[in-house]
Amino acid sequence: MPKKGLSLIEIIVSLVIMSITMVGLVNIFISARRHILHARTRMTGGELGKYFLDPLQMEVRQDTWDNNSLSVRPPYNGTNQTIERINYRPIYNITSVNNTTLRRVVVDIVWNETIP
Repeated sequence: MPKKGLSLIEIIVSLVIMSITMVGLVNIFISARRHILHARTRMTGGELGKYFLDPLQMEVRQDTWDNNSLSVRPPYNGTNQTIERINYRPIYNITSVNNTTLRRVVVDIVWNETIP
C-alpha cells in the first residue's frame, strides 16, 4: 500500500528552499529601498542647486558684482538647508570667462548621506 503525505525530510527541505528564496527577496527589497533613498537625495540636491543659483540671474548686475556678493546675500552666505534630516551645504566656485568681465558661478551641493 503506498504512503500518503510528506515525510519530515521533505518538509525540512522545502522549508530550507523557501527560506533561501525569502532571504533573497528581502535583500532585493532592501537594496531597492537604498537606491530610491539615494536617488531622492540626489534630486533634492539638484533642486537646491537651482534654488541657490536662480536668484543670481534676477538680482545681480554684472558690472557691480564681485566675489563678495555671495557672502553677504541670503541664501548665499553659507546657510545650510536641512531637508528630511539631511543637511545640504552649498559650495560656490566663481571663475572669469576668457579673461572678460563675465563670470561663471558653479554651485556644488554637499551632503552626508546615511545608509539605512
